[in-house]
Amino acid sequence: MFGPNQVGELIVGNAVATETTVATFVATASDKEIKVLSRDGSNVAVGKPFYVLQATDGDATKNLDYEFSDQIDPRYVEKVTVREYAPEVAKSVKVDGFNGSGVVAASRTYEVEIRLEDELSPENFTTIPGYYVTGEVLGTDTATTIRDGVLFSLNQNLKYRGNSEFTAVADGTGILITEKFQNNKPGKIDGRKLRFTVTGKVFNSISNGYNSNLGLLTTTIVNAGSPGNGTGKFATNFEYFVKGYKYDPANAFNWETQFDIPFYTSKSGIYNVIQIKYYAPRKETIVERQYKVLTILVDKVTNVVANNAATNAVLADLRTAIGTYATVPANLAVV
Repeated sequence: MFGPNQVGELIVGNAVATETTVATFVATASDKEIKVLSRDGSNVAVGKPFYVLQATDGDATKNLDYEFSDQIDPRYVEKVTVREYAPEVAKSVKVDGFNGSGVVAASRTYEVEIRLEDELSPENFTTIPGYYVTGEVLGTDTATTIRDGVLFSLNQNLKYRGNSEFTAVADGTGILITEKFQNNKPGKIDGRKLRFTVTGKVFNSISNGYNSNLGLLTTTIVNAGSPGNGTGKFATNFEYFVKGYKYDPANAFNWETQFDIPFYTSKSGIYNVIQIKYYAPRKETIVERQYKVLTILVDKVTNVVANNAATNAVLADLRTAIGTYATVPANLAVV
């Protein structure tokens, strides 16, 4: 079953507050500070149920100057994880071998094909090709002119698609194809990474019977690519999702048009990510455990290891609160 008690919550900040009670935190904590404090309002202590609070620069008259998580009972914490920020990395693939032995010949078709998985229908795909054909009698065509001809054809087809997906450039004796980072618009476009393969093919243009790929070109993944950890894209998408359930559980994805809800993440932000997986125990025989994940995004501001110190301070408070009920990961490097 899926319901408001089985979704995530989010706390965002870039520093740990010095206040040690809920009352003083609410009264004096600075914008973007976060703090782990006990449910009874006192400082964090071993075995006590706790909250994670976030100070904001909202309207204090409307109690919008702080956010807080649900209470977490250390006895029911199953797992705590931490991931250091890592940027998104573009996947790149190189097709090479145009200058290989026997590759350049008359009456041949050369092709580089990008096979792109459709975003909304993974079982479907789009093929984006580039072609070059040599004449029946080999004249001025060389490995370079063939490569450049394929590259020109491929770039023309990418241009017709809006030039928003890939770059294709000459790289040594081959062609390097690199995905472009996709922008996101929370609630509308998630900006997911492109899922694609690249294949180089050579065919005889004149053939008796079945004409198969001669297998003369090589394809190498230069960079496998990665979505990264704690990117601004992830943070803004995730915040939009969890805010819908937090502020309007019965109307999950229309809340933005009805409420003046503040956002705290940024596309330009770089975040270390702490997640606490916990649950509420069964209260009745017909009710299963109600799981939830609290995500804490600690903005590093700039991507230097010294700025992991704030994340480590949160981890230290969590170790105090959770005690031996679950393992809290080791600190991130600061030097």
